[in-house]
Amino acid sequence: MALQDSEILFAFTKKAPGDYQELPVLISGKESVNEKGYEFVLLKQNDKIQKVFEIRYLTSGGPYKEAAIFNNLLIVGHYQFVYIYDLLQSIPVLRMEISGYFGHIYIDGDKFYISDAGCIYCFNNRAKLLWRNNTLGIDGVFISDFTDHEINGSGQWDPPDGWSDFILDKETGYKIS
Repeated sequence: MALQDSEILFAFTKKAPGDYQELPVLISGKESVNEKGYEFVLLKQNDKIQKVFEIRYLTSGGPYKEAAIFNNLLIVGHYQFVYIYDLLQSIPVLRMEISGYFGHIYIDGDKFYISDAGCIYCFNNRAKLLWRNNTLGIDGVFISDFTDHEINGSGQWDPPDGWSDFILDKETGYKIS
């Protein structure tokens, strides 16, 4: 599935669109087929549905859901999981349970990053996990920006206002400050 440069949007819905003729693509893996919860991710390009993906899950939780395309990979953060699906080969690449709840997807250069309740995970452009730092917070981690060698962000340690800034080495994930 090749996508041209144009506006690509994602929508999450509990109901598959009635006018879409193809079967949804299960991205949560064959081990999730019997799980009772489900949600659809609609990939829209120029306001037209290009593909419908399905996620099956046992329990819902966490406030955030997000999807992005990077290097022909569909990356979806959904409740306590991250799903990665190869759009060219049409295969699920990864189903990974994360710490607490999904936060956000960040893309920088040839890597992408996932944040959750307390961690940042760094992946290369083939969805290989390069490093994980799980000492960044207990109720939310955000990346504010990237430099050539550093990741700047903050983690929530004492809700609701106990945010603590951090700087990580981009290659290792270790705290610089």
